[in-house]
Amino acid sequence: MTKAMPVFQLDKLVDALAELGYPCREGDMASDVRPDRQPYYERWLKNRDGFVTMERGNISYIGIEEVVRMGPFFNVYFLVENDSLADNDSNAHNLVDTAPYYRLQNGRPADLGWSGGVLSNLLAADPELSQELASNIMKEELKRMRVRAGNYCCVIETGAWDPAGIASIFGMVDRIGAHARKLLKQVHFGEEMGV
Repeated sequence: MTKAMPVFQLDKLVDALAELGYPCREGDMASDVRPDRQPYYERWLKNRDGFVTMERGNISYIGIEEVVRMGPFFNVYFLVENDSLADNDSNAHNLVDTAPYYRLQNGRPADLGWSGGVLSNLLAADPELSQELASNIMKEELKRMRVRAGNYCCVIETGAWDPAGIASIFGMVDRIGAHARKLLKQVHFGEEMGV
């Protein structure tokens, strides 16, 4: 008989983020997500473990998805809403797709930075974000992080074992979201997105 994986404790994540000054609540697809966006967001938000709706800040939603491993491990999706981004638009990917990189030297991370699209330049130029990356790069939540364009959103993806892991990097995620929003305000994609 297969033992069911535990459900992610969304209430603990909501409490941890609220303690850090990020008001949020457990999300409801019908009332929190615009009807025209629901088909595009459901892959990140409509998983068994639910999602969080952010009430302030640069992140719109946090989706949680169970991953079958040796223990309870979860994929985490931070969505930054945007009217112009499309997954099938190479220009959108050239703008926002990025991930941290580093090299281990004598067991310590060296040559830290961001590689990828235009967003990577903004992230690399942020001294506070660079310091946070250097201090925390060995955390699973940062080693697995990547940013990419989705339909009507920028998605910051990572993995975590528990709510505390997500809360520990959320300040960085919010800063990444701020840079993504700033970049996307400066760019004109032309016609309405066709998905």
